[in-house]
Amino acid sequence: MGPGKFLSVMAVMAGAATLGCIVSTPVTYSAINSPPRAFARRDPANVDVFVGKAPVRPSLDVGLFEVYRGVQSGTGPRTEAMIATLRVHAALRGCDAVQILGVELVGKTREPVVRGVCEVYTDAQAQAAASQIAVPKPLPGEGASCGAPDPRSGQIASACPDPLVCSSNVCASPYR
Repeated sequence: MGPGKFLSVMAVMAGAATLGCIVSTPVTYSAINSPPRAFARRDPANVDVFVGKAPVRPSLDVGLFEVYRGVQSGTGPRTEAMIATLRVHAALRGCDAVQILGVELVGKTREPVVRGVCEVYTDAQAQAAASQIAVPKPLPGEGASCGAPDPRSGQIASACPDPLVCSSNVCASPYR
């Protein structure tokens, strides 16, 4: 990761802290290829996880995730928690699997970053299963008000729970 990208991530985290919504585990997603079918949000338990190797099933790399250690009291989540966060974001995005590329230490403070590839299966089994995926129930806090004063009480709504983001004053998935 270049110094500019690292600094931009740190600036976003600092801005979030200034606004009162500390980002516990910042995650970025960069699209690589168009998926062979529409993404469908899934349960994290249904996302296959591979470490250091691609899935055996035919698949397409559609995006790259980067999970950064969060900024909370000078410490952040352990690698295991960062990988769990990666799996949650892969599920929200609609990945069939995530291939963990590795854990790197970046920047002057040697902060860990977990990188993983969003994989979408391309075989006949995946095509058939795509139409049968049940939409998981909403995440805790999904649909709640955020970021704007409550019209009834005038109080500022609370920040969205991780991994949700505040979009148009409503807590929502970071992937649409």
